[in-house]
Amino acid sequence: MIITRRISLTKLVCFTWPQLLALAGFILLACVAMAQIPQEGLRALSFAAGFLGTALAFLIGFRNNTAYSRWWEGHQIWSQLKYHSRSFALLVQGLVAGSEALDREQRALIYRQIAFAWRLNQYLRKIPAGEEQRELLADDESASIEQQATPPLAILHRQNQRLHALLAQGDLDSYQHLRLLDSLEAFNQVLSSCERLKKTPFPMQYTWFMNYTLTVFLFVLPVSLAGHLGYLSIPFSLLIGYAYIMLEYVGRHIERPFDNTVNDVPMDYIARTIEIDLRQLLGESDLPAPIKPRGKGYLY
Repeated sequence: MIITRRISLTKLVCFTWPQLLALAGFILLACVAMAQIPQEGLRALSFAAGFLGTALAFLIGFRNNTAYSRWWEGHQIWSQLKYHSRSFALLVQGLVAGSEALDREQRALIYRQIAFAWRLNQYLRKIPAGEEQRELLADDESASIEQQATPPLAILHRQNQRLHALLAQGDLDSYQHLRLLDSLEAFNQVLSSCERLKKTPFPMQYTWFMNYTLTVFLFVLPVSLAGHLGYLSIPFSLLIGYAYIMLEYVGRHIERPFDNTVNDVPMDYIARTIEIDLRQLLGESDLPAPIKPRGKGYLY
């Protein structure tokens, strides 16, 4: 997630240089056209540029609103994970305690929940399990989880097994067991919601049509302005065209909130917050450092 209020022009150009290069090429063609085509013919293209620009503005606005809704939904899902993780830890502390063995079981359950948050993060970003999981789970348990197709689900399955074992041993009654199972159901819902957002792309028909329309618009824009402004059309074409390019770029990137880019939901930050909160509930004082923004304001 980009949290800085300022971003350099160099960064913007780095993000969008292919489209900017295409726009520069079209402006060069407009300069050639000014010497070959009568001014009246160039002015006639201004109607096409006006209609295309209006249609494109509506299309980009619709796409960006929908893309932001996807990003915001991803953030809400991870906020729910933070809430349910805290609730689960409080329940475990209240229900699973009383002896040294149960205290160890309590710690293992809470550690496993922290591992779930980190592994869900890495699973969505398609990166291997990090050092966090190895510190929270036993080596054999971690290896078994990584053999599964969906490691976060395997962690929930392990939690479910331990809760059933505690019920069978008499350390939990039926009501306490159901309360904790409700939390596991909430975590499974978080996992499924994240998978839905990750694996259901924005309809590609909109993307294709918008890319084609944007390309035609960037071609027509400098030529049409050349009929009215002459060589002054060059800076105006750059300004107007680049505004459309940047708006298209924003929508294209925020529609994928779990892609391991600077536009992601800050899953590292939320997972580390969950870890710190749950470790503090266990009474630990040696806590990991909070995640801080990288570079010039990129929070992962």
